[in-house]
Amino acid sequence: MKKRHFIVSVLVLGLIGGAVAVPNTIFADSDAVSNSANTITYANQGKVKTPSNHDIGLFKTKDLFNVVLDGKSPLTEFSISPGYGHVKMHVKNSTKATLTFTLKHVNSGDYLFTKYVGGGETFNWYSMDSFSNGMRAGDYEIQWHASGAYVDASAWAVSANSPDEL
Repeated sequence: MKKRHFIVSVLVLGLIGGAVAVPNTIFADSDAVSNSANTITYANQGKVKTPSNHDIGLFKTKDLFNVVLDGKSPLTEFSISPGYGHVKMHVKNSTKATLTFTLKHVNSGDYLFTKYVGGGETFNWYSMDSFSNGMRAGDYEIQWHASGAYVDASAWAVSANSPDEL
């Protein structure tokens, strides 16, 4: 009889222990797990190889524009969100004439710069070259010209939280 009470007591204690341990395991705080995973990821300098062997940055960027430029004097409009003031712009000039473009901050009316891209050339611009703290948030426009010729070019730009993300 004592054996039976002992076995029943052990079973009851096991059930009570399981009832306490299982929910604690299920609802445990997972910060320790995710922090260790993030530490490993960031230790890889922010790059991850995908199965197709492409590098993907872990940082957030925003597309500002991706346009095909044609005509006499095309205009490109875009906005920079707060906190995303670091910009990379790529321009490919497919005409024989020099492509001239001027960047304007619409909200203030300030013209920020004019750049030139030779015929058949490409050009990369980083905001760090002119604005070490990043560009201010707001609306922008770029006016494109090709010395009176039709503009035949393409351009894209992205913005990021820091220059390291570009």
